[in-house]
Amino acid sequence: MKAMYKQFKLTSGEELICELVEANDADEGITDVIIRRAMKIVTTDDLEENTRYYTFKPYVTFQDDTTDLIALNSVHIVSESTPSEVVMAHYASALSDADKFNKIRKATNVSLSEVQAKLKELTEEEMDEFLSKKLQEVEEETDLQLIVDNDSSISNVIQFKPRGTYH
Repeated sequence: MKAMYKQFKLTSGEELICELVEANDADEGITDVIIRRAMKIVTTDDLEENTRYYTFKPYVTFQDDTTDLIALNSVHIVSESTPSEVVMAHYASALSDADKFNKIRKATNVSLSEVQAKLKELTEEEMDEFLSKKLQEVEEETDLQLIVDNDSSISNVIQFKPRGTYH
C-alpha cells in the first residue's frame, strides 16, 4: 500500500506534514488520527530583507525514531491538504537529516556525564585519541563517513569591498 502524506493545520496555528497511517471515522466515537514521520513547519520572517524562510522540525521533541506512531486528536485539525511535490522534496530531505542524526546519536551511546568525567582526567593528546576512537566507532556502526576538516591552509579571512579591507 502506498503511503499517504498530508499537511495539517492545527487549532494551535501549527502546521505539520506527516504520513497518514489511519484516519478513524468520527461517527464511531474515535477522534484520533494515527500518523508518523511528522515534521512541523517552522516559519521565520526576515523583515529587513522582506523574506520568509521555512524549515522543518520534528513534531514531537526527543522522538528518537521518526517511524514511531503518533495519535493526533482530529478535533484539533482545522484543515487538511495534500502537500505539493516541492514541499515533499524538502520534507524528505528533512526526514533524512533527522534519521541520520538519530542513527549517529544512538550509535555513539555516550552520556554527557561520561564525556565530562573523561574531560577532567585526560591530557590534550589523550583527548584527541579518545575523540578519534569515538568517531571511528560511529563511522563503523552507522556506515556513515563523517568529515573532519583540520586543514588550516584554507584562509578564513573574508574580503569585503572596498578592496584591501579585511575583517
